[in-house]
Amino acid sequence: MTSEKTFSQLFTLPGLKEVESRLQELSTGFDAYTPLFAKFVTGGGKRLRPSLVLLCGSLASAPTEVLIDVACAVELIHAASLVHDDIVDHATLRRGLPTISAQWGDHQAVLYGDFLFARAFSLLTKPHLAQILANMTKAISLMCEGEIKMANQLYNCSLTEKDYYDYIYKKTAFFLSACCLAGTQASKNTPPIIGKALAAFGLQLGYAFQLKDDLLDFTSHTEITGKPALHDLREGYLTLPVIKLLQHPFYGVQTKKIIAQRDFTDQNLTLIRQNLHESGIIKQLENDVRAFTTKAKLALNILPQKPSRVILARLADYIAQRRH
Repeated sequence: MTSEKTFSQLFTLPGLKEVESRLQELSTGFDAYTPLFAKFVTGGGKRLRPSLVLLCGSLASAPTEVLIDVACAVELIHAASLVHDDIVDHATLRRGLPTISAQWGDHQAVLYGDFLFARAFSLLTKPHLAQILANMTKAISLMCEGEIKMANQLYNCSLTEKDYYDYIYKKTAFFLSACCLAGTQASKNTPPIIGKALAAFGLQLGYAFQLKDDLLDFTSHTEITGKPALHDLREGYLTLPVIKLLQHPFYGVQTKKIIAQRDFTDQNLTLIRQNLHESGIIKQLENDVRAFTTKAKLALNILPQKPSRVILARLADYIAQRRH
């Protein structure tokens, strides 16, 4: 099955249409402005996180109405984090559209991100969802910790591979793991071994997803990703491809000079792209993405043979193959 078919299959998941409908309501208030911002939540996006909640919840036989609430909550948390990220990163495009901060200003964007967080938390206040709420607030705390640390490491050519993986654990991997676990926690009778397996799946999937995302910054184009190319590098966020290039015995000195001087001309950025390919770093890291997805799929082996398990495995393959 192709990656495109796998992802389109997600949009036939029971409950996902209801999630979309609820997001339309939850992303707006009773004012004149939040409806203008709501297209950021409702206008596209992969819906990876709510899909993980629904798929993992179905393996645990969780009630659909509870799963829909949890799925909406995780997507609102994700959207809120993106709104705030775009402010910090001075990003102008997201999914091919102007960011809220670019179109309406940082002040409005901060408040709308806070609004989305509040809406998400309102869905998780029922007593039986307390553990999910605890994990989600931990995920948000880790995201903030990671971003605070990274903001103090801009243009730091001494960053290591360990620094990078510590960062993406906090930025992405823990959150995806928490989404998978949340699906099982929506059921009152899930065996702990099932929750543990799905949390492990989500963690490895998160590492794969973020590493692939950072590779796409160097291998894809704005027309495909909907985001400005090499924006992270221009802003001083050194991801693993650049960290590896800095450590390269031949290309490292040249790369360090470009970064130290903030000399991000189109010519130099093209040179960095070219060097990443010629050095074999892109190929090596693509293999690392596949290694993470292989580990993710291995975590599914103890689960019952249900359609949701098959889709989760194919979703892992999609993550490795995706182009945007």
